[in-house]
Amino acid sequence: MYNSLSVYLRDNHGVSAQGYGFMLTTSALTVIFLQFWTTRRIKHAPPFLMMAFGTLFYMVGFSLFGFVSAYWLFVSAIIVITIGEMIIMPISQALAANFAPEAMRGRYMAAFSLTWMVPATIGPGAAGIILDNYNPNLLWYSGGALCAVSVLAYVALHQRIGAQQRFAPGPAEEPA
Repeated sequence: MYNSLSVYLRDNHGVSAQGYGFMLTTSALTVIFLQFWTTRRIKHAPPFLMMAFGTLFYMVGFSLFGFVSAYWLFVSAIIVITIGEMIIMPISQALAANFAPEAMRGRYMAAFSLTWMVPATIGPGAAGIILDNYNPNLLWYSGGALCAVSVLAYVALHQRIGAQQRFAPGPAEEPA
């Protein structure tokens, strides 16, 4: 997203480098102010359902880039995506660790990290092809559609294996 978004906003909506920088700053401030609160709220919920919930935020945010043209709506889309990221990132790491047998946890976590490198390698080139040869909004519609498929997959995972003890959410906190 971040490689392609700056080019898309500059070329299709006239957003300056400073405007894009402000969007990234807004994302960082969202994390600073909401990450701990968000983590406390989601840690006791079923992890696959939280992954689906976070991916819904991604879906809305990515899709918004294709539908809106006002700068403040682009900033809003970044905030929505950041909220999704704050839900997904801690849970995805815990899920990767919970999939692994204890003796192989390091290998599983390494493989999990590698899965982020594949789209980071392929994504910018694929996005460039779409931005250069097709309707640039198609990039964001496609991202939203892929997120919708992912939401359904997370719900299916919840139904299929979510009840296993290794995927149980953390125990509820006792009142102080």
